[in-house]
Amino acid sequence: MNKHYVIGDVHGSYHTLLALIEKLPKDANIIFVGDLIDRGKYSSDVIKYVRKNRYQSVLGNHEHTFLKFFNEYQSGINFDILKEKWHSWLFLNGGKETLESYSLWENVVPTKEVLEKVKSDILWMKNLPIYIELDIKFKNKLPIVVSHSNITKVWKYKDNRNKQEYFIDRATRERDLSYDKDSKIFNIYGHTPNTNPRANLNSINVDSGCCFSDEGFNYLTAYCIEDDTFIYQNNIDGAYK
Repeated sequence: MNKHYVIGDVHGSYHTLLALIEKLPKDANIIFVGDLIDRGKYSSDVIKYVRKNRYQSVLGNHEHTFLKFFNEYQSGINFDILKEKWHSWLFLNGGKETLESYSLWENVVPTKEVLEKVKSDILWMKNLPIYIELDIKFKNKLPIVVSHSNITKVWKYKDNRNKQEYFIDRATRERDLSYDKDSKIFNIYGHTPNTNPRANLNSINVDSGCCFSDEGFNYLTAYCIEDDTFIYQNNIDGAYK
């Protein structure tokens, strides 16, 4: 059986991703925890690569934000107004780098080909699932669920129509790394960087701060479910400033 490898937040670090995948088996089942884009310089290349290889990924908060931004971008709102409204995402969270990777920044007038490429990627992002439940179980016999952030505490709400907005928000943006010891799943997620993969009774955080230069970060992690092991790759794309 092909082994499953869950890769942490890539954040536009395309060459780092390629180097990490070179360390994995050729027949690996690769799954991403979202946040493929922003901060790094090669977001569009990362998306193209993931799509071309038909790898699975869940929706991250950075993809979710890009979807909302692009909806306004397409509506024809003055770009200077957009830059003010979306200042936090653009200048503090790497949105500018993503737009540059798509040739959508400043005075650039996108060609028809560029817009079609972006629209295609946007449609792909819109169809990313909030979570992926695998057909294998962890060593403690719990079902394995991949999500962007920690959902052990809100998993019970996944089928509750009245809690769907809350569930989606927590599944993409939760910063609480503690876990529900009574949760019925084993959760593999990212979103909040750690200097070492953070493993609990029923969850593992695989975001190792690939795009950050802070001490202990700046590497990309893949977790092999079947072997319960980690594979690492130092960032070779340059840290986000």
